[in-house]
Amino acid sequence: MNFKYNIETNDGHGLIELSGILIAPNQTTSLIEEVEEVVLEGIHNLVVDLSGIESMNSTGLNVLISILTKARNAGGEAIVTKVPDKVNELMVITKLNTVFTVSDSVEDAVALLNKEKQTWL
Repeated sequence: MNFKYNIETNDGHGLIELSGILIAPNQTTSLIEEVEEVVLEGIHNLVVDLSGIESMNSTGLNVLISILTKARNAGGEAIVTKVPDKVNELMVITKLNTVFTVSDSVEDAVALLNKEKQTWL
């Protein structure tokens, strides 16, 4: 399955849905550009739904780090959700599970973002 993504914005946050196999750097250029545009438009809190990812390597991890960095540099946060077992193993091995906030569902991630937003005010 080819790598695909979808980005939606609503209620002050962005939802980035990733699916397929994410292993080649050339697959991610347009995704990163669109994430930059979303952040520049003022959407600084992002939820990254990985439920559709079949496989990823360091390229996929670099994408996640890039999304997190863009959100945090803008004063926001990125939360990873619905992490498949294979991806979770990769995150544990690389210790990236200690860098990212991980939630079980998109709804939980949005609730966490809303809770953090309230503490910022």
